[in-house]
Amino acid sequence: MGKSKSRNRNKERDSNYLSQNRFHRDEEEGSDSEDSVSTHLTFDEDMRSVQGEFEEEADIFMDALAEHIQNASEKKSISVRTAALRHLQLALTSRYIPDWVEKWKETLVDLVAKNLRKTDEETVIAAYLLALISIQINEEISDSIEDCLSTMRTIVTDPSRTVAVRTTCALSLAITTHLSCTNDDSTANTVKSLRSVWTTRLSTINPLVTIATLSAWALCLQDAHISVINSAMLDQPRLYYILESDNHDVRLAAGEILAYLYEIARENGVREFSNHNQVEQLLQKYATEASRSRAKKDKRIQRFTFRQIYASICDEEPPSLAIKSGREVLQLSDNSHKLLYDLLVQVLRGGMMRQIQQNKMLRELFDMEETPAHVPKMDKSTRMAIHEENTKERNRQRGKLRDKRSDFY
Repeated sequence: MGKSKSRNRNKERDSNYLSQNRFHRDEEEGSDSEDSVSTHLTFDEDMRSVQGEFEEEADIFMDALAEHIQNASEKKSISVRTAALRHLQLALTSRYIPDWVEKWKETLVDLVAKNLRKTDEETVIAAYLLALISIQINEEISDSIEDCLSTMRTIVTDPSRTVAVRTTCALSLAITTHLSCTNDDSTANTVKSLRSVWTTRLSTINPLVTIATLSAWALCLQDAHISVINSAMLDQPRLYYILESDNHDVRLAAGEILAYLYEIARENGVREFSNHNQVEQLLQKYATEASRSRAKKDKRIQRFTFRQIYASICDEEPPSLAIKSGREVLQLSDNSHKLLYDLLVQVLRGGMMRQIQQNKMLRELFDMEETPAHVPKMDKSTRMAIHEENTKERNRQRGKLRDKRSDFY
């Protein structure tokens, strides 16, 4: 269904990986970030509830989705509209239903386009929805998303919009462009818009916006024309400048994107940049920093992260990270895979593992084998009957052993 954009790497080394949600780390960045954290926690709780309901009554689920689409077009009531949009977001996060999304794709994209121009809450949900539609059917919506992408580019570059709105639109731009956009000019415009934000003077922009647009910009480079990639190489000194930031999360994000940029540069024949020695020294400093002015947790995360970044940039050793997904193991064997995984987690959250297990396009992007054959789950009554029979048999065997001990004594 989709286009394969991943690149193979050496996968011999293993290590455990815990994805860091860079938009919502422990540091407090103001009311916008606090509200976002709360929303994420509530969202995951709602999704677990919805998953249970959907698995039991698939037909009712499909009927409910059609009703939510109708309610999402409600003109008079904002509360009805936002509730319907939220239910659609929950559904597309918790289930892989490409056939249904394909059937309703024009209506869904139209809903997104309209709600991107409404309240902040509706804009955020609509941006998530577009990314989720891309994850479900990727290039099948390539002909109908330009209006949405253009609107989100305008939102991202508008300093008057809230942090939550701008970061969510940046995330959606990255995922949608990477998975669904086939127009080189559109991709170039997205790269340009995102770059115009993260290159803004750090003291004048919220750190979360810098992180969001920087990560989104980097992912979009994977799909850009070679001329756009060559221009991106010229931004390496600016990334080094951001790497010196006093903000812990901004430093980590800049380091990871710098490693990613080096990876792209090597693929295009560039081995080192002119300031490579300064980069190496700064990475060594961060990888061994023991300053008492920083929290222990921050120092621990920083040392671990920058050791990996140093190995990737200076030793040309790509990261090799293993994430367990059910009975499978997802291998992140380079910086591009890791970046894509981190951004997908921000969209799918608790639904990430289910999508990895069932979504053919995502499995292809992460170089995973075809989806394993599905083994039907036994109903509760059958499981209980088997359990009772095993218990009876175990008690009979124990009874025989007790009888033998009695005869001996």
